[in-house]
Amino acid sequence: MEFGLTEKQQVREKMILYFSVLLISLSMGIISHFLLLSLSLVSGFRTNHNFLLLFLPIIGLLTAFVYEKYGKGSQKGNNLIIESTQSEISVPLRMGLFTFVFTILTHLFGGSAGREGSAVQIGGVLSNKAGKFFKLSQENRRQLIHAGVSAGFSSIFGTPLAGAFFGMEMVYIGKIERSSLISCFFASYFANFVSLHLGTTHELYRITNMPLVSLKVLIVVSLSAVAFGIFGHLFALFTHTLKSVYKEKIPNYLVRALISSLIFVVFVFLFSGQKYEGLSLNLMNDAFAGKASFLDPIMKLFYTGLTLGAGFQGGEVTPLFDIGSTLGSSIGTMTGISPSFLAALGLISVFGCAANVPITTIMLGIDLFGVQALPYYALASFISYSISGHQGIYTSQTVHQAKYSFLKKHEGYRLSEIKERKK
Repeated sequence: MEFGLTEKQQVREKMILYFSVLLISLSMGIISHFLLLSLSLVSGFRTNHNFLLLFLPIIGLLTAFVYEKYGKGSQKGNNLIIESTQSEISVPLRMGLFTFVFTILTHLFGGSAGREGSAVQIGGVLSNKAGKFFKLSQENRRQLIHAGVSAGFSSIFGTPLAGAFFGMEMVYIGKIERSSLISCFFASYFANFVSLHLGTTHELYRITNMPLVSLKVLIVVSLSAVAFGIFGHLFALFTHTLKSVYKEKIPNYLVRALISSLIFVVFVFLFSGQKYEGLSLNLMNDAFAGKASFLDPIMKLFYTGLTLGAGFQGGEVTPLFDIGSTLGSSIGTMTGISPSFLAALGLISVFGCAANVPITTIMLGIDLFGVQALPYYALASFISYSISGHQGIYTSQTVHQAKYSFLKKHEGYRLSEIKERKK
């Protein structure tokens, strides 16, 4: 209940809130459909025109120039959306347009990135603007932003259950925003419904061979979860460290964009890394077919880190899916346990621990693979989440409850602030 408001005003506020949630969900279903359609078209075109990679440094320069001159803080991406739930800061509307356009350009010219970053950012931008336009109270505006995040995640991946929890779990480590539950669930399911109704299709991966419960399976799953946590930690660490090193060593933002982009292009040509460009959905296909190698997760982590470290737009989630599924599959091949089973656990867990969203991780497993492996989703999720520590892809996340008692000194601080305190 909002203090200082009459009961009639509170009812009116809630009606405006849910009307806004409806508008944002409808908008995100439409936007995600066209974003996915655009990415499919440019990815297919790039595959048949490998020379486009040579022009990626130009896109890097253009991205850096536009965000520096006209971004007004848009460079912070999803971290700005997270911060907007904690205080009434300005989130520029142009941020949504920029991330849509430059995500497409990143994929057209061969950058190794994802897609959820754009959808979540756009959902957060629209929610912020709607809350301001309708003059919602801070509490209701915050709920609307959580709902916008849920709508973006759900409609871009076709995972409404995971999307609902992602919106509630993204902002804090060790806390779920339960006050936003109704808004997030409605936004997630309705945005996904709209996207599917427009003709959106999503990649389907299945656990083709579910192993019987045994001591060996439990041990392998547990040890695999440790590996998933390590890779999730390394992904975030590598990406953030690379950004910091580039910024420290190359002060001029245009020179920095040019050199970091050229480094990516050179490595792709030196090590024949074309298979790691774009979304690299072929990696997940190989993983669930049992054809992945242990080199795949390492190389995808490396190339995606170079891409995001250079400042290109896109996202981290689909690359994390690639890394996790190929890592799990390769472990399955080595241990004689169903590669598709461990690929599924790796897909959800590497993402979940890197984003610090363990409940979302479990729900993602249900959305994508059904409930048959639910106990294993939970086991892999919580082990990898614990192993990854206070590291993550969203540096504006605040530690509400530390993962370990000896890390309680981190509570109340954002991940970026923890790093500064260590320095």
